[in-house]
Amino acid sequence: MKRSVYLNSTVSFIGFSAMILSNFTVKTKNFHFSLKGVDKVMETYFPDDFILGAGSSAFQTEGAWNISQKGESIWDRMTHEKPHKVVDGSNADIATNFYNMYKTDISLIKQINGNAYRISISWSRVMPTGFSNNINTDGITFYNNVINEMLRQNITPFITIHHWDLPQKLQELGGWANPLIADWFVDYAKVLFTAFGDRVKYWITINEPSIMCHISYTGDYAPGIDQSGIGEYLCGHHVLLAHAKTYQLYDKEFRHLQNGQVGIGLFLTWHLPENPNDPEELSGVEFSWEFWNSWFLHPIFSKHGDYPHTMKHRISQLSHHQGFTRSRLPKFTKQQIAMIINSTDYLGINFYNSIILSKLTDHNFEKSVSFAADTGMNSIFKHPAKNRCTPLDMSKAIKHILQKYKNIPYIFITENGFEDHGELLDYNRANYYYHYLHQVLKLISEGVNIRGYFAWSLTDNYEWISGYSIRYGIFSVNFTDPQLPRSPKLSSRVISQIYKARTVTSSFTLSD
Repeated sequence: MKRSVYLNSTVSFIGFSAMILSNFTVKTKNFHFSLKGVDKVMETYFPDDFILGAGSSAFQTEGAWNISQKGESIWDRMTHEKPHKVVDGSNADIATNFYNMYKTDISLIKQINGNAYRISISWSRVMPTGFSNNINTDGITFYNNVINEMLRQNITPFITIHHWDLPQKLQELGGWANPLIADWFVDYAKVLFTAFGDRVKYWITINEPSIMCHISYTGDYAPGIDQSGIGEYLCGHHVLLAHAKTYQLYDKEFRHLQNGQVGIGLFLTWHLPENPNDPEELSGVEFSWEFWNSWFLHPIFSKHGDYPHTMKHRISQLSHHQGFTRSRLPKFTKQQIAMIINSTDYLGINFYNSIILSKLTDHNFEKSVSFAADTGMNSIFKHPAKNRCTPLDMSKAIKHILQKYKNIPYIFITENGFEDHGELLDYNRANYYYHYLHQVLKLISEGVNIRGYFAWSLTDNYEWISGYSIRYGIFSVNFTDPQLPRSPKLSSRVISQIYKARTVTSSFTLSD
C-alpha cells in the first residue's frame, strides 16, 4: 500500500520490494539545508577509499532470540523477567527481525549509496553458554550468510565483537566483574577470527565500554546490578585487558594470514557546564572529562599507559575516607600496562552531542560510593532537539584527544545519530547529518586522519530500556505490521545525496 505525506513538492522513494519496504511518496516543500557562514560550494571531497555507511547491533535488531540453539543474553533475561524496567514494557524477541530480513537491510546500505555496514555479533548466538566448548554451527552459518551477502552487494563488513549483550551464563559467573572474563572474551574472539576473518577486515572489540560499564552497575540496565563506584571500575579494568589480549591474539595468530585491523569503539563526549559562570562547575567539567574519556583513552594511547593520574588519585583518596582498605579502582601490573599501550590499529569514536554537566550539591562525598560522586558532577544527557546538533563540539573533542594523545593511529566515526519518535519527515535528523558530515569533511581538510563515518542507525530498532519509544533510524520500521516494513525517512535522502556526491555543499535543496 502506498503511503503519502502531503506538503508541497515531491521527493520519491520507489523500487523497493512491496512486501518488505513501504513504497511511498513524501511530498515536501523543497527542504533546504545550508551552512551558516559558508558562501560557496566546498571543494573538498571524501577520499576515494573513505568509508561511508550506517550501523546497528545484534540485540537491537536480530530478534530470533531463542531460535536455532541461541543462548540467553543478559538483555533477554532482564526484558523477560523485569519488563517494568523498559519504558514501554517491550522486549527484543522480534526487534526488526534482521535475522530473517538481513538481505533487505543490507540493500538499504546500497539505497543510501553507502559502502560499509557496521553490525555486531551475538556472543550467545555463536556460543550459547559463552564458552568455546559449545559452538553453535547455526549461529556461525547465519553470520556467514550475512557477511557473504554484504560482500555480494559490495558492502564492506565492520564487525563489533561485543555490543553489550553478554551471555547470561557468563553473568551468573560474575560477568565483567570476574577477571577470568578477559580470557573468555579472547576465546570468543578467536572463534570469530577463525570463522569470518578471511572476509572481515575491520573489527571492533567492544562498543562503548565507558557507557556499558557505567549503566551495567547502576541497577537500571542489564544485568541490573546496583554497585556503582565499584562495578564500573572492575568492568572497565577487565574490558581493557580483554581488548588488549584480543589485539595480541590477532597480532600473533591472524594478522599475517588475514591482514585485518582491530580497533575499539569509545564513547567520546564534550562537556559543558550548566552554569558557565560558576568556577566550580567549569573546573568540574574538566575533571569529569578525565573520567568519561581518559578512563579508556589514557591506558591505550598515552605514552606511559595506565589510568590517568587524576582518576587514580581521586578514587584512591575517596576510597580511603570511605573506609576501604584499598582503592576501588583496580591496579594494573607493569606487564599489563605495557600490553594495553597501543593495543589498537584505529580508534572508533561514537559521538552524538555535547553533554551538559551540573555539580552535585548537598552530597556527602566521604559516604556516597558512586561513579557520580567520584566525578562530583551530574550528567544531563537529554537536550531539546534544537540543542542536539553540536558538530563543532565533536570537532573540539576530536582535536582535544589528538592533542592530548599522540599515539592515535587513525579514526573512524563509528556512531553518530539523532533521537526522535519516528517521524518520516525527520527534518531535525536530516539537518543533523548534513551538519555533522560537513564537519567531518572539514576535519579531513584540516589534516585529521578520519577514514570513515557510520550513521546510527540504519533502521529504527530496540533502544535498550527505552524500548521502541524512541527511534534513531534513517529508515522507519513499522512495528505494528507483522511484516515490519522499512520506509525511508527524509534523513536517508540527505545521506544518500551526500554519500553519492562524496562531498557536502554549502547548501542544497532536496528534489527529484
